[in-house]
Amino acid sequence: MYNVMYKMTCKLMFQIHGYQCKAKSILRVLIQCLAIFYVGTTSAAYAQPSLTNNQAIRIVDDALKQQPLFWQGFPIPYSIERSSKHKDAAMLEVLFNHNLLMRKKETQVVKIEGSKRKRIAMNYRYFFANQEISERIGSQGGFYYGYGRLKKLLQLSKPYMIGDSFSAEAYVQWYVADVQEWVDSPAFDKARTLRRSLESKRKPFEKRVYLQYDGNDWAFWQGKPGGL
Repeated sequence: MYNVMYKMTCKLMFQIHGYQCKAKSILRVLIQCLAIFYVGTTSAAYAQPSLTNNQAIRIVDDALKQQPLFWQGFPIPYSIERSSKHKDAAMLEVLFNHNLLMRKKETQVVKIEGSKRKRIAMNYRYFFANQEISERIGSQGGFYYGYGRLKKLLQLSKPYMIGDSFSAEAYVQWYVADVQEWVDSPAFDKARTLRRSLESKRKPFEKRVYLQYDGNDWAFWQGKPGGL
C-alpha cells in the first residue's frame, strides 16, 4: 500500500512539473512577442518623417498668405491741431483721404505751458467710421497694409525630435504682397516697416520659421517648437 501511494505521488508531481514547464515556455513566448510588438510600434511612431524643400516652400508660403499685416503708429481716436506740422498729422490726413478714418472739427481750451493763461486749440478729431471697424482694427492691431509671400527658401534643417513631436527650422526670405496704395505716400517715409514693405520684393525680409509634424503631415508652427 505504501509503495502504491509513493508511485502515485511521484507521478502527480511529475505531471505538475511538466505543466509548470509548459506554462513558463508559453509565458516566455508571449513576453518575446510583446517586446517585438512594442519595439516595432515605437520605431514606427518615432520614425523620422521626410520633409522636402518643395513641401516646406508650399507650407510656408500658404501660412504667410493667411497672415494679414497691420500697422498702427498711433492710437485712435486721435485729436491734433489742424495747423500741426507733426508727422502724425500728415499720416492721419492720408488715412482720412483713403477713407480709413473719419474726422470732425473740435475746439478745446488748453493751458499754455509755464503760464496760467489758456488758449483756444482748433483741432481735428480722427476716429473710425463705426464701432465695427473700430473693434476690427483695434483687435487686429492697426491698419491693413498687405500680406506676406515667400520669396526664397534659404535653409531647411533636417527633422529633429522635441518632446513627442518632430520639428524643422526654415530660414526664408519673404516680401509683402497686396501693398495698399496709402503706404506709398511720402507721409509714411519715416515709418520704417511700411517703407521696407514697399521695397521688400527687391530687398526681401529674412526670418526663421518652424514646421511641426502632427503624425500625419507637416504644418506651419507659430513660435518656437516644443510649446505645445
